[in-house]
Amino acid sequence: MKIDMGLIGASAAACGPAAERAERLGYDGVWASESVTDAFLQSQAALMSTQTLSVGTAIAVAFARNPMSVAYTAWDLAAMSGGRFTLGLGSQVQAHVERRFSMPWGSGPGRMRDFLLALDAIFTAWRDGTRLDYQGEYYSHTLMTPVFTPHHHRERIPTMISAVGERMTELGAELCDGLLLHGMTTRAYLDEVTRPAVDRGLERSGRDRSRLELYSAIFMVMGDTQEEIDEQTRRTREQIAFYASTPAYRRVLETVGYGELQPELRRLSREGRWAEMGTLIDDTLLNEIALVGTPENMPRLCRERFTGRLDRVSPYFDWPVTDEDRLKEILAAFGSGADAPAAAPAG
Repeated sequence: MKIDMGLIGASAAACGPAAERAERLGYDGVWASESVTDAFLQSQAALMSTQTLSVGTAIAVAFARNPMSVAYTAWDLAAMSGGRFTLGLGSQVQAHVERRFSMPWGSGPGRMRDFLLALDAIFTAWRDGTRLDYQGEYYSHTLMTPVFTPHHHRERIPTMISAVGERMTELGAELCDGLLLHGMTTRAYLDEVTRPAVDRGLERSGRDRSRLELYSAIFMVMGDTQEEIDEQTRRTREQIAFYASTPAYRRVLETVGYGELQPELRRLSREGRWAEMGTLIDDTLLNEIALVGTPENMPRLCRERFTGRLDRVSPYFDWPVTDEDRLKEILAAFGSGADAPAAAPAG
């Protein structure tokens, strides 16, 4: 299992030093995220500061852009990094696409399919020198002249899309190299909803599971003392409650018998009662979604819960470990299959 670092909330300026540190510590990859800045700027900074680390966008908002603009950026990032860049796309939600980015929405899975097919047509034209003639339901790209054709290279540009529901999961398994799954999930949801959708998509593409990489940022509640774990537990309960208030996650809750909690959380969110929402995430639900233990426990707990379900993970919140040698040993345990050595007692 690969272990990654998420860069959500980081400025582009901060991503270079963060990625350099991630490579030094032994992470397998870092993921740029479109929250407070452009995910492609974050990715460029991370790639320019590293030599071997994989760098991907998790996510760049597809519908805030068009396939041609995304293709140019991804093409250059792949070239400059020697193929270390992964293009991870997400649809975002309708309100953000229309009201924050002032872009058209359309059907989420339908528009994403068109976007991915248009990207493939553009990349194929650039690689093979064939005429660009893509005409889809939402996107049309039929003009490409030598003046505007980027410098040729043969680096692969793996694509991944974010997915929670069945339709987007199926689409990603059919057309992409991987899926960016949400940490707001359960083993039951992965087995009953995600895995069957993945199988259907792979069957349509004629591929097997080994050709698809599944990644998720996992809620890891960890600390060396009970006080530290209690504080992480509070933060995690509140974050889970925030996601669970969204109707899209009701089915996740239903897989563990908590479906009726979703409308109650939605009501509280509309009233702005955010702190109160976290108190409704009881220990049973917390443990269905999050892993709880010391930092050294996390490699084993991740393998026990996610082997065969996920291929790479990152902690949703950062590691509460300041000693770099200790963190290196923990990270190495994800790939070795061995337990991380226990930490020395405090003091």
